[in-house]
Amino acid sequence: MEFEGISAPPANINVAMAYPKNPTPPTRPESEATSKAWEELRREARKLEGELDVKIAAYGKLSSSYEYGYTKGESGLSTDQLLQTKSVEINTALARLSDVNSSMSHAITGGADSRAHTLARHRDILHDFTQEYRRLSSIVGAARERADLLGGISGSSSAPLMGGGNTGLLLRERGLLDRSHAAVDQVIGQAQGVAASLTGQRQLFDAIDSKVASIGARFPVVNSLLNAIRRRKNRDNVILAGVMGVCMLLILLYWVNK
Repeated sequence: MEFEGISAPPANINVAMAYPKNPTPPTRPESEATSKAWEELRREARKLEGELDVKIAAYGKLSSSYEYGYTKGESGLSTDQLLQTKSVEINTALARLSDVNSSMSHAITGGADSRAHTLARHRDILHDFTQEYRRLSSIVGAARERADLLGGISGSSSAPLMGGGNTGLLLRERGLLDRSHAAVDQVIGQAQGVAASLTGQRQLFDAIDSKVASIGARFPVVNSLLNAIRRRKNRDNVILAGVMGVCMLLILLYWVNK
């Protein structure tokens, strides 16, 4: 049906549509909120890294001076209490920095994001801080064990019992005593070995004597021969003693008459 005054367009002419059938949405840049959140997390990470650098440096100074005795810090607390306080602060800062790094990883939109390198750098810094803190904690633990052995710890509020120089002298004296005890133990062990060897030899001679006595009791001829040998030996001893006595008497008479 055709309306009056309106003619249909020719068949070979394409009429342009006012709106496309499948519009393509324009590519939107990264949202401003995500970029702002990333910058805030990055500033927070830098702040925590600076705090950790200062705290770990102070913790290292305290750990190096810990084994030289208990001293008083600026806050009036003992070195052991200061170390415990610094340890809690460092652990808290490490946990916060780990959380910030996790939040930064969630803010990365893709694997090819240029921020991945920055995040890897922050993670490396966190790893370095963690390793340094563990190393210093092991040093403090060893120093605390030495202080416990020396009786330097009697309570969290106890007064210092010894100075730094005295502590070093006591440690050296303790080492000398330990070496002396080891040498004495070695000598005692050797003496016990010699005593055991002599006891074994005595038991062997007793066994030989008992066997000879049993053989003599079984064979009268052998027993009589052994008795004759004993009498001969006793006679020789008597003769030798008499000769020596006469010789000594003659020597005395010679010296008196001289």
